[in-house]
Amino acid sequence: MVQVCSAKGSYKRMLSLEGSRAQTWLDALQTMLDNESFSSNPSETRGTFLKALLRLSNKTGLCPKALQLSHQVHKGEEPVDEGSFGEVYQGRIAGRTVAVKVFRVNQRTDTSKLMKTIWREAIIWCQLYHANVLPCYGIHQLPNQSNRIGLVSPWMESGNISDYLQKRPSSGRLLLLSDIASGLSYLHENKIVHGDLKGPNILVSASGRAFLADFGLSRLADPALLGWTSIRTSTAKSTGTIRWQAPELLNPDDEADPKTTTTSDIYSYGCVCYEIMTGNVPFHTTKNHYSIPMLVIAGKRPPKPDPPDPAYREYGLTEPIWSFIEASWKQDPESRPTAAELQRSHLFSSLVDHRPTQDWGETSAAEFRRRAVPS
Repeated sequence: MVQVCSAKGSYKRMLSLEGSRAQTWLDALQTMLDNESFSSNPSETRGTFLKALLRLSNKTGLCPKALQLSHQVHKGEEPVDEGSFGEVYQGRIAGRTVAVKVFRVNQRTDTSKLMKTIWREAIIWCQLYHANVLPCYGIHQLPNQSNRIGLVSPWMESGNISDYLQKRPSSGRLLLLSDIASGLSYLHENKIVHGDLKGPNILVSASGRAFLADFGLSRLADPALLGWTSIRTSTAKSTGTIRWQAPELLNPDDEADPKTTTTSDIYSYGCVCYEIMTGNVPFHTTKNHYSIPMLVIAGKRPPKPDPPDPAYREYGLTEPIWSFIEASWKQDPESRPTAAELQRSHLFSSLVDHRPTQDWGETSAAEFRRRAVPS
């Protein structure tokens, strides 16, 4: 299989397959990607298989059967949450409670292109395996609604990190910052930009562990890795949340929508740190959020709390932590640290973590799929 995906002639012939023959190759490639021998670590072979899987799926409009959970998911009738993207439902699969994020499709949307984009985002997310990245179990296609697709992931009873900290203000906030840095480092190592990092898009497990979620804006940071132009599901100006956005994404003089990058993710990480350590969203005193872009472009940042503030007395904010935050939201993108550098910060090196690493009883999404999807 490696030889077929590496040799130009055989690779081209594989990409020309259609129907059942293409489906057989998609299934075989996904089986290799789910193989435990290299499922948790980036490798040249893994990248080769993912490239082939994405290109063949995009060309044929098909998806690996292992990722198709339509007949296994029992979804609730009413959504438990909704946003501009669509609705979130609670469901059950293989005896476990799951979240089903169903995308809303505009009637004027190019459905074929949108579906391929969602397939692509889903396939990428389904390959991720890290203790601080929310797993994607697979894809749920609604019965009798071929143009409506949902992504299936573990149900997080504790909600997002903002809700979690409101209910549990004494939680170890540095551990949560470390979790987020670790998950972000993993994404960037795999050439993936999150694109919409903020408190509502970070979920917390029952054991108090943070997980990066909502890859609606995710895209490959290096399109050349896949050999095709990266398609973003949405753009920074149209859907990203202004309070967490980097200055380079907010310039009103740019006619084209700017691309989110690993460095803009780092700026957003600094804003998330501010949110966690102060209990406030960035620029919480600025009620008119339309004025925030000009402030950020001018170099303004969320204000540093005064020492009597609960951030110091209750949440653990210190001068070293504030300096750590400031480094992440520097005006010059190239002056910001990388996610790997943040992960190695001395702030995290002495932390003691007694939390369990698994919260839903599976070692990986791949293992869950093997048990949930009949062979």
